[in-house]
Amino acid sequence: MREQFLELLRTDPQFRDEVRLLVLTEDLLALPGKVDRLVEAVHELTTVQRQQTEQILALTEAQRRTQEQIQGLFHQLNELVAAQHRMEEALTWLIDWQRGEAGRREGERYERQVIRRAPVLFNGGNGGPPDDPSVQQRLTALLPPEQRERLLHNEEDDPFLSDLIWWKGERVAVVEASLQVDGYDVTRADHRAATLREAGIPAIGVVIGKEWADIEAHDVALGRGVEWLIGREMSEGFRKFRELEA
Repeated sequence: MREQFLELLRTDPQFRDEVRLLVLTEDLLALPGKVDRLVEAVHELTTVQRQQTEQILALTEAQRRTQEQIQGLFHQLNELVAAQHRMEEALTWLIDWQRGEAGRREGERYERQVIRRAPVLFNGGNGGPPDDPSVQQRLTALLPPEQRERLLHNEEDDPFLSDLIWWKGERVAVVEASLQVDGYDVTRADHRAATLREAGIPAIGVVIGKEWADIEAHDVALGRGVEWLIGREMSEGFRKFRELEA
């Protein structure tokens, strides 16, 4: 009987199906389908995960490229800012240089104007800038050799570096001319006139300009006994020098 039963299970599909229905529950019979659906679901989930992973990798790569681009832009921006800063510095230097050059040229024009107007400013007399050959010869004759030797390395005391040397009779004015007369102009005029006085020449230091650079320059002139013609104002000593016979 047992062998016959097993033989029918092996050879008769209909009999086998009937036995399966009798032996297996509905849940067990439905299990293969569920397993298939589970396998399919797992496959779909795996596919979705793989796609998401690929998307994340792609997004990460895109983000990295974006960060690199942003860093590149920041670098270019820093270079642009640095270049602009250098350009502003160069422009500032150029403007300052132009102003300084314009001021220097204006100062030189003013000095030449003072030299040309010296006969009027001093009410007669004679002289000129120390680079005038006749003035150089006259100064050279007035200063002894040992004194000229001391001036070799002392520009501040050297009357040959004055802007103007002007004679009224035996008196001499050692002049520093500047648009804005400062304390250094006053000191140079005083020291260079003192050099001539050391040689026995009655010399006075004089500053001529359009205005004082500051109140201290005026105070220095008063303290050192340097005469002045600033704008329309003149010191008493300058007035007396003008009154001398030429």
